[in-house]
Amino acid sequence: MVSKVKSKKKVSAPKTRAGRTSTSRISSKNQVTIPVDILRTVGLQAGDDVEFAFNDAGFIEVRKVEEKNLFLELSRVAGDTYRGFNLEEERKLNWD
Repeated sequence: MVSKVKSKKKVSAPKTRAGRTSTSRISSKNQVTIPVDILRTVGLQAGDDVEFAFNDAGFIEVRKVEEKNLFLELSRVAGDTYRGFNLEEERKLNWD
């Protein structure tokens, strides 16, 4: 009986396929597939949140949404309210 041996394939860097374009078509559900070459160039991955906006030239821009630190956002809203605030001192004054 002859045993089957699986050949090991060489793993290489992704290559650009011949004939691949940077165009896409809007689906009936208003969805667009971003070509993989574009995604790789700008550093986007599956699961990333993106936002859409118009620039001054009238073109649509797609930008990655950066995760916000909610605590820092709260401190920005408060402005100078907590400047010089000392939590330890406040605890000593108000808690027996």
